[in-house]
Amino acid sequence: MKNQIAIYGMAILALAFVPPPTAGASPVSRSWIERRWEIRYVLLVDEASTLRSGVVQSRKFNSQQRAQGKHKDYLSARALFVPNATFFVPNAREIGIVLLTFDSKGEVNNQKGLLGKLTAKITRLYELDLVRTQTDPPEAYHFAYWAQGIPGDVTFSPAVCSSEDNRRYVAGWDVENYIGNFGCREWTAQLYDRDQPYIDVTSYASRGAYIGALTGWSRFEDPPKPVIGRHGKTWLCLHECPPGEKPGVIPDIRAWTTKHGFPMPTRPSKQPLYPNADYMDDLNEFWQQ
Repeated sequence: MKNQIAIYGMAILALAFVPPPTAGASPVSRSWIERRWEIRYVLLVDEASTLRSGVVQSRKFNSQQRAQGKHKDYLSARALFVPNATFFVPNAREIGIVLLTFDSKGEVNNQKGLLGKLTAKITRLYELDLVRTQTDPPEAYHFAYWAQGIPGDVTFSPAVCSSEDNRRYVAGWDVENYIGNFGCREWTAQLYDRDQPYIDVTSYASRGAYIGALTGWSRFEDPPKPVIGRHGKTWLCLHECPPGEKPGVIPDIRAWTTKHGFPMPTRPSKQPLYPNADYMDDLNEFWQQ
């Protein structure tokens, strides 16, 4: 088997699972790991209508959790994720993004209101929490996972992944699923590839090219890369566009790539590009240990 990475196993865990508390400790605070925070930003992308409805539904869920005294265990961060920006494309659904940027301590530094008072932490179960430390006990909003990927493979791991990614890479995945075939593994492989000048988040299906639901990220050590994608017949730059350019429509992708000395985006040989089925020898060896 390939060289082992530091932490083995899949970190795609049940969203609501929290280790049982010990006497005198809250369920969430006892499970955080004290480690250097290395994530510079997290970018959530989805249909704008889905993001907005997620805010409403998650606020109702969090109210129920508080009413039942379960807010110490789990609160949904979706309640806080009002889109930072939206992108309208003719003959396609509107795209929304939620951007969280962090300082070296994990504190959110680009948001106001409730989000601006949160600090990101990682749990022993490799869940990523946004924590309101001003409350007693602290309130934790789960928003992603610190996924270790495939044992021995560092092409696309570790990575910030979402609950949707738990479905993308397993047997039986429907490649026509509306959330798309581009996930955290595809993002992270492009992030780690120093020869790749941008991150292309396009999903491909029989109905055409589009931008689906995805979670992206970058570390402090990573150089900025434009995040681009094709939605219908339109190319967009969603984040960290080249100097002098704002997020929005790329009128001519060939002219844009030529201007910046980038290669033209190409459709991958398949999607998802890194399904578990391609790594069963490594996975079986790990499971048999």
